[in-house]
This record gives sequence, structure tokens and C-alpha cells, in this order.
Amino acid sequence: MQTTTALSPGVIKEHIDAQLAAYFEKRRVESVALGASYAQLWKSLETLVMAGGKRFRPYMVVLAHQAYAPEEAIQPILPAAAAQELVHQAVLIHDDIIDRDTIRYGIDNITGQYNTLYAPFITDTNERHHMATSAALLAGDILLSDAHHFMHALKKPETMVQRASDILSTAVFEVVGGELLDTEVSFLPPGSISPEIIAHYKTASYSFVSPLTMGAVLGGAGEKEVATLTELSLHLGIGYQLRDDLIGMFGDSAVTGKSTTTDITEGKRTFLVERFEACATKTQKASFAAAFHNQDATPQEIAACKQALIDSGAKAAVEAEITKHEQAARACIDTLTIQPKAKELFHGLTDKCLSREA
Repeated sequence: MQTTTALSPGVIKEHIDAQLAAYFEKRRVESVALGASYAQLWKSLETLVMAGGKRFRPYMVVLAHQAYAPEEAIQPILPAAAAQELVHQAVLIHDDIIDRDTIRYGIDNITGQYNTLYAPFITDTNERHHMATSAALLAGDILLSDAHHFMHALKKPETMVQRASDILSTAVFEVVGGELLDTEVSFLPPGSISPEIIAHYKTASYSFVSPLTMGAVLGGAGEKEVATLTELSLHLGIGYQLRDDLIGMFGDSAVTGKSTTTDITEGKRTFLVERFEACATKTQKASFAAAFHNQDATPQEIAACKQALIDSGAKAAVEAEITKHEQAARACIDTLTIQPKAKELFHGLTDKCLSREA
């Protein structure tokens, strides 16, 4: 039986990083036949992907698999875990394009790298950025494709592999829809799109439902267990996104490495904002409006905006909602027909997702 240490996120990350390193080496060799430019794209991809990331989704694949197949070694399941990481990296690359970001993991992302690579050849800044973004778009596309390539390497019964592949395809389908909703919510009329729907499809579906149910299916879990894991995953995913919204607004930038002002100045309509609009006073709404969706907002206006979110009770309402999802998630875990040690790991996963500060 696998030990708890063998299932630690750090150990799984080492396994996945080794898989990814071998994958990038193989692809770089193969890409040379198409020319130096294509080999450069793979070099840039490797630089980005290997620069950071906790490999959290691969960990969940292995965790769920071992919960239902504790006597099996983890090696046969690693291609599926790596497939989840490739989907995640592709989503991040495309998300950075949407957000016009050029940094990821503290280094230049694909767009940022290509802005530098193309500088000697394209003097017009806008045109150079467009071409760099185009390279990033292609990089994300190939990772999505290769995620399915990894699934074909699984040494599992064909019916299991097909079911797991269907789960991965559904995750990609739903995260694209979630991303679209997330881009539209900033300019469509208020109330047009629910933040919880965005959290469901942009975060919960591909980041939690897909890895946990995939791992369970490949471990031989029955449909009733998969249904419970799906419910658990939705609570974890939505709670995770709500926590992320709070961190994005009130977190410590030195700890998170992320801005705590962009959600305000870009007018991101989160569940927090929705709760605020439902319970704030006129005075609080005036303080909030001075900074929200205002790229020129002063530090004082942003601070007043954040204080209004606290004074109105909106922040407390989101905290209460997270607690509700946490309780529901733990109730799901308790009904799973897995060993107590496996349940402990799932409860630990819940802590990591819903009580985090970064």
C-alpha cells in the first residue's frame, strides 16, 4: 500500500516534473525537423512550465486513484496526472493572453519571451506584441492537444481510459465556457452572469472535478462514488474561487505575488462585489464607485473601496459562504467508501483549498 509520504504533494510534483522534463526533451528533438523557430517555441514552453507551479491537479489525480486502488503503484497513473497539468498550463497561457499579462511564475510568460525574441525584427510595439501573443496562443493550443496524447499512454483497461479521456474533454469544454463568461462579466449589464456560475465552470470543473473524478475512475470507483466526488469537487472549486477573490482583494502581495488592486481597478464582478451591492449603504456604494473600474483610482480611493467592502458586511458574507462550502465538502468526504487514511488526505485537501492565504 502507498504510504502517506508517497502521496505528499512534494513527492508527486517530483514525479510529474520528471515526466514533463522527458516530454519537453522529446518534443524539442522532434520540433527541430520543422525548423529552428518551432524548436524555439518548445524551448520557451519548457522554460515557462518548469519555472513554477505546484502540480496541484496531478496530485489530486493520484490522491483519488490511490483512494480506490491503494495497492497499485502510482507510476501507471502518472500520464493522466501529467495530462491534467498540461491542460492547466494551457489554460494559464490563454488566461494570460486574455488578461494581457506578460509575467508568470516571476518570469516572462510566452508572450513576454517572444516580445524579447521579436524585438530585433519588429520595431512597432503593437505589432510585436500581437505576434508574440500569437506565439503564446499556439503554445497553449499544442499543450491542450498533447494532454490527450498523454492519455493514450495509460496502461489501463480501455473502458477506463475512454471514461477518463471523456472527463478531460468535458473539463476543456467547460473551462473555455467559463473563461468566456469571465471576460464578458466586466462589460455586460450587472446581473447578466452569476459569479458562482463562473466559479463552477472556470475553476471547479477543470481544477477539481476533472482530476478527482479522473483519478477515481482509473482507480475503479463506481458511479455513485464518482457522483459524490463531483459534488465534493464543486464545493472545493467554488470555495477555492471565493477564497481566491478574498485573497485578490485583501491578501498580502508580498506573500501572494499578485496585485491586490487590479480586481478593483479592472472592475471584476466577483461574488464579493455582488454581495456588496446587495447590502451596502449609499455612502459605502459611493466610496466603492470612486475606485471600482477606474484605472486612475488613487491609493486612498482603493483603500476606501476595500474598507467599504468590510464595513458593508460583504467580506463577512463571503467568508460565511466559504464555510458553507467547506462543511458541505467535509460531509461529502465522510460518505465516501474509502479507508480512513484516504479520508484524512481528502480533509487535508479541503484545508489546503479553503483555508489558504496565498
